[in-house]
Amino acid sequence: MLTLHQLVSIITINLFASYNLAKEFAEMLSHRVAAAIEVLFSATPRPCLLLVSAELTVLQAQAERLQARCPRLQVGALLSTALLHVAPRQRPQAARRWWDAQLVSYAPEPVLCTHIDLLFTPELALDPVQLFRQLGRITPLIVCWPGRYQDQVLSYAVPEHAHYRTWRHPEVEILLLA
Repeated sequence: MLTLHQLVSIITINLFASYNLAKEFAEMLSHRVAAAIEVLFSATPRPCLLLVSAELTVLQAQAERLQARCPRLQVGALLSTALLHVAPRQRPQAARRWWDAQLVSYAPEPVLCTHIDLLFTPELALDPVQLFRQLGRITPLIVCWPGRYQDQVLSYAVPEHAHYRTWRHPEVEILLLA
């Protein structure tokens, strides 16, 4: 039978080991992402890199690390504000103009795009993958993509989600996060 002191010591050691393991994994992931960004941006004139994970906390943590290296564009909040007073049938064109105006102001620096969920609403009639490929010609993009990439199929969200979509062979650079 363990004493209370022994039990606390075991728990503390296990928590410390788990914390160190998590910290090492986060650092390894950060180095992997940084290396992928460097290779991609040095090899391609105007690239687009999707950081893909089904875990929103993983995407958020990676975005926090990357925002020190490049400006962060929180798409949902900014775009929804820009479209607030635009007639619904004019929103697809207004969204595209908004993107062009935003990215021109950052070019040629890479831009980190987060909170992209609004782009998948049917009302905007956008193809986000095609949009990011085209926008990458203006300035390099790093996009936090909530979804999965498996067997060369990129998905947004989960199948149960109302705006779930898939793309076969999306023709963008993809880095899977845990």
